[in-house]
Amino acid sequence: MPLSGLLSIDDITVATLPRGCKERLKLLVLSDLGEALVLRALVAVGRAPGPTPLVVAGVHGDEYEGMAAVREVFAALDPATMRGSFLAIPVANPLAYAARTRSTPAEVDGFNLARVFPGDAGGTVTQRLAHHLLCLVERNVSANDLFADLHSGSADVAFAAMAGFRDVSGAGREASEEAARHFGLARLWRIPDSIGPFNAETARRGIPTIGTEITGRAGCDSADVAAYVTGLRNLLAYLRIHYHDHDQASALVRWGGPARPTLDLFSPAGGFFRTAVQLHDHVERGARLGEIVDLDGDVVAEVVAPMAGEVWAWRATPAVRPGELIGMIAGRP
Repeated sequence: MPLSGLLSIDDITVATLPRGCKERLKLLVLSDLGEALVLRALVAVGRAPGPTPLVVAGVHGDEYEGMAAVREVFAALDPATMRGSFLAIPVANPLAYAARTRSTPAEVDGFNLARVFPGDAGGTVTQRLAHHLLCLVERNVSANDLFADLHSGSADVAFAAMAGFRDVSGAGREASEEAARHFGLARLWRIPDSIGPFNAETARRGIPTIGTEITGRAGCDSADVAAYVTGLRNLLAYLRIHYHDHDQASALVRWGGPARPTLDLFSPAGGFFRTAVQLHDHVERGARLGEIVDLDGDVVAEVVAPMAGEVWAWRATPAVRPGELIGMIAGRP
């Protein structure tokens, strides 16, 4: 039985969808705007029951690798050879995507979707979008399922490829870490808890959750897309979604290295940032990472490493405002 037309996001529950279906859906989120806010969803329901990975990309409108990867993975799925389901939202904030920005445009509310979860059903447009997205996850992802939140570096800051889990205690922590290990990237991120991100709110609710980062910079590098496609397929193998593949268990990928905590570095001043290190460099505590100069070239602030570790994110554009992200260091194992 095919699904068609415009469906309410609040009516989509994978467990009630017909088995063996594979559909591209349009989900109505908000209808009281000048133009309705609609999300595209990709859903494939296997003929046999099983777990559901729910994958979201495009929480920031200019993070394209995850968008491309979920479409490629979905295109190759065959419900006839699946146990369980696959549900994906390739572009979680279509307003930011249309504007080619990280955040919802200022004329709407200017909010960063990744900072407003759990949202507010009676709030601004972005807050209401967050509320409906979180409800979608809560309705469809149980302790045996998985939520994956795919991100990329910004136009200003490039990220190393990493998969991680939130550093919060709760029912889903062990399952989250194990899923992150099976994504297969060679950096395992113990993500600090924080208020507002999508994957932080789901993790605090005990929902098995992973978050990922890749280079980004508002591009769509083919190697990064391929890394995300491979990671998603690794998750499908780990969850045993493809039940016809009898050799799957022996082919599972699992990263066995340590989970590493990270520390964000923020600019102590505004100006022109002159870096002394690069992404992936190893640094010692107290090492000089760079300096900020004014328009005349005079040094106004220096940036030093607060701990020893590896540079997992680093600023790629020199213009910087006070308090903006410069980079991120992963502590040594």
